[in-house]
Amino acid sequence: MLWLLIIPVQMVLSVVVAVLLDSAKLKLRGMYRVSFIVPFVTPLVAVAQIWVVLFDQDHGAVNAVLGLVGLPDVGWLTSSEWAKPTLALLFLWKTTGFIVIILLSGLQSIDHSMYEAADLDGASRTRQLWSITVPLLRRTIMFAVVLQTLAVFQMFAEPFVVTQGGPYGSTTTAGYFLYNHITRADLGTGAANSFLLVILVMILSLAFVRLLRPKD
Repeated sequence: MLWLLIIPVQMVLSVVVAVLLDSAKLKLRGMYRVSFIVPFVTPLVAVAQIWVVLFDQDHGAVNAVLGLVGLPDVGWLTSSEWAKPTLALLFLWKTTGFIVIILLSGLQSIDHSMYEAADLDGASRTRQLWSITVPLLRRTIMFAVVLQTLAVFQMFAEPFVVTQGGPYGSTTTAGYFLYNHITRADLGTGAANSFLLVILVMILSLAFVRLLRPKD
């Protein structure tokens, strides 16, 4: 399932990158922040076309590099084993910068005196991350998880341009599945699945609101 390949990896990676970018010791922080948001503002179809060029089995740049070091070609887009990770990598590259920006906004609300107190107590950076940063970012992280979960369900351009839902339907997302039924004039199945998708989105949204509701 694409969700399992994307969301856990993206959340861990985004938290780590956001913490690094929030560090006052990091030089050129502004430049790094801009570089992370560039993929997000790049047109999705353009990014998908780049992926096709990079990961094409016969003429792709990635396999060309593998050939230079004596490794065999890989069917990145034509193998059920590799198509999902390749599509997940596209999604990660395209959207992780946006999640990093969201987490950075959450980090701004954390009182840095807590880190100073932790330093005085001898807490390591890793301990501070798990004991201070992650708990205080819980709501922001949950917001990002729900946001990206909905985005994964709605993925369409990525499988449409890169894999056409293949091979053997391994990269067919909910959005692409609905598109297939509509274009094949199977409107009944398409409408039923659209209704189920709406219900799922509503359930996720309500769960998100409940999780973020302030406790009395």
